[in-house]
Amino acid sequence: MTSTESLTTFAPVIDAPETLHPTGNLLVSLPELDEHGVCRSIGIVSEAERGVLAAVGGEQGVLAPSVTVDGSAVTPSFTWTRVADWVPHAEASVTGGIVTAEWVAPLSRGGTSDAGVVARLSYRNETDAPQHVDLRWSGQWASTVVHHFRAKQLAVTLATRDDPWTGARAVYAGAERLLLAVSWRPGAGAAHDENAPANGWAVTRSASVAPGETLDLDVYVGVAPEPDGSGATALHLRRRGFDALRADTRAWLSAHGPRFDSPELTARARLNLFFCFFYGQADCLDTGRTVALTSRSPRYYVSGAFWSRDVYWWAFPAVLLTDATRARRVLVASIENAGEDIAQHALYITGGRLYPGFELDELCIPLLALWRYVDATGDRGVVSEPAVQRLFGTFERELAEVFDAELGLYGTMLLPTDDPTDHPFTATNNALVAVALRIVGRLTGDADLVARGEALAERLAEAFVHEAPTEGTTSAPGSGEHRWAWAIDADGEPEWREEPPLSLRTLAYWGVVDETDAAFATTLRWLVTDYAYHYDGPFPGAGAPHFASPSAFDLGNRMLTGNADLGDPVAAFVATPMDTGIACESWHPDTGIAVTGAAMASVAGFVAWTAWADAVGHRQWDDPFPLPGADGSRP
Repeated sequence: MTSTESLTTFAPVIDAPETLHPTGNLLVSLPELDEHGVCRSIGIVSEAERGVLAAVGGEQGVLAPSVTVDGSAVTPSFTWTRVADWVPHAEASVTGGIVTAEWVAPLSRGGTSDAGVVARLSYRNETDAPQHVDLRWSGQWASTVVHHFRAKQLAVTLATRDDPWTGARAVYAGAERLLLAVSWRPGAGAAHDENAPANGWAVTRSASVAPGETLDLDVYVGVAPEPDGSGATALHLRRRGFDALRADTRAWLSAHGPRFDSPELTARARLNLFFCFFYGQADCLDTGRTVALTSRSPRYYVSGAFWSRDVYWWAFPAVLLTDATRARRVLVASIENAGEDIAQHALYITGGRLYPGFELDELCIPLLALWRYVDATGDRGVVSEPAVQRLFGTFERELAEVFDAELGLYGTMLLPTDDPTDHPFTATNNALVAVALRIVGRLTGDADLVARGEALAERLAEAFVHEAPTEGTTSAPGSGEHRWAWAIDADGEPEWREEPPLSLRTLAYWGVVDETDAAFATTLRWLVTDYAYHYDGPFPGAGAPHFASPSAFDLGNRMLTGNADLGDPVAAFVATPMDTGIACESWHPDTGIAVTGAAMASVAGFVAWTAWADAVGHRQWDDPFPLPGADGSRP
C-alpha cells in the first residue's frame, strides 16, 4: 500500500457565498451583518488572547431589528448602500411605510475609535392614517470564540447584569478571569424589554405614528473587557447621541482616502480601502496595543494572524493612503511585535511563531513599506526608531543565512503562496532582495549595500532567463524563445511556474527588466496562453495551485503594472462582484463571486492602492507614491 503525504495547506473553497455588509472601527467589528440586518457577532482584538475574540449570537444574532405595524410583523427586503463608502445603510419599502436601518462604529473627527456600536431603526408612515408601530433591537450572546487562524470556542461562563448606575444591560464572559463584556442601552423614548432571552437583551419603542412622520429606535452598544467598562461606554455613547456620532464618523470617512475621476471606481476603491484599514490592523481592546493582521474577520479562513507579506506589501500602502499618521504607528508597532520572527510564515498578532517556515519575501517586504512611508511623507525620523534599527540587523543576518555563494542568489523555504518548494531560488524573491538591499543602503547611507542590490538585479536575467519549453505551449518547436523561469534549483534547473502573490508580472516593477525586453514579453504572453492556472471567462485572471481560480493578486498586479492583456484591469476591479464588492483571494471566472479567501482585508487593500498607483502613474517601486490631497484628489 502506498500513500501520498500532503505538506501543503491550500485555501478551502467557499461552498455557499454570502451577501454580507461588514463594518467596524479600530476597536470593534461587525463582520457578519447579513442581508436581513442581523448582526451575527461582535469582534474585538485581544492582547491577552493573542487573537480576535468574538461574542457570537444565537439564531437571531447579537443584534437584530424587528418592526411591527398595527400588530402585524413586517419583513423588509432591504436594499443596501454605504454611507461615506463604509457605513452600512439598509432601506426597504413595505406595505404602508418605509423601514431603514443604519449601523455606525463611531469615529471621532480626530480618528479615535469608540469601543462600541450605535444603530438606528426607523419606520416612516406612508399612509393617510395613524399607525401603531413597535420597533425592537434584540439579540443573544450564545458562545465565545477566539481566532488565530480558525475559531476555537472558549469554555467560559456567561452572566447577565442590569446596571441601574449606567442604565445598561451587560452580558459578560468569564468566571475567574473576565474576558469580554457587551452592554446595551436604549436611546431616547425607548426602554429595556424584560422578556429578553437568557444572556440576551432587547430594547423597544412603541408609538402611534402620524401620516408622514417617522419613529426612530436607537441602541447604544458598549464593549470592554469587563461589564463596568462596557456599561460606562454605552452610557458615554448615549450622552453623545446617535446623530452626533454618525456625523463625526461620516466626517472622518469623507476626509480620508483617495477619490478618482469615476464615481464607481471611487466607491469600489474606498470600500476596499476602509475594509483593509479597519480589518487589517486594530488596537487591542484590553491594552490599546496596536497590531497588524491579514484579517480580523471570522469569515477569512485564517483569521486573526500576522503575515509580513500580507501586511507590508498588500495592506500597508492602503493604510498609508487613508491616514499617514496611523500608518506610522502601525508600521513601527507591527515591526516591534514581529521582532526577529518577521520572516516566519505566520505569527500571532502580538509576536511569536504561529506557523513556522522561512519566507524570503516576508523578510524583504517590510523594508519596502518603510521606504514607501518615508518617500510619501518625508518623515525620515522613523528610520531611527529602535524597532526599525533592529529590523535592519535582522534583515542582514537572515539574508546571509540563505545566500548561495555558488549561484549568487538567495533561497527560501516557502513560496509567496506559503507553500513549500524544491526550487528555492525564485526570480521575484531575488528581485525583491535587490530592492531591499538598495532601500537599506539608501536609508542608512551604506553605498556598499546599494551596490550589492544593483549587482544582484543585473545578475537575475543570467540566472532565470532560459529557453522556453515547447511541449504543451504555443511556442513553435525549435523556436529558441526565451522567457523568465519562476525559479531554479541548486543545479540551476528551471521551474516553469507562476505565483500571483509575487508574480512574474512584477519583474519590471522591481526594476530588473525593461517592459520591452523580449524574454519578458514572452513571459507575459505565456501567462495568458499556456499557464496552467490561467482562467478565461467574463472575470479572467491567474490563480495558482493554492487557489485554483482568478485572483485579486493577479488583478492588482495588472493595475500596478498597467498591463491590459486581459482588458482594462481597473474596469475589471469595478465590475467584478467578488465578496459583495470587497476583494477576496479568488473568484469564479464565470460569475466573479468569491471562491476562496472571503473577507481578506490585506488583499482588499492591495486592489485599492494599486488602483491609485495606476491613477498616479506609479509603475516602479521607487517611483513617487503621492498621497491624495485634502479633498482626496490626485496632487
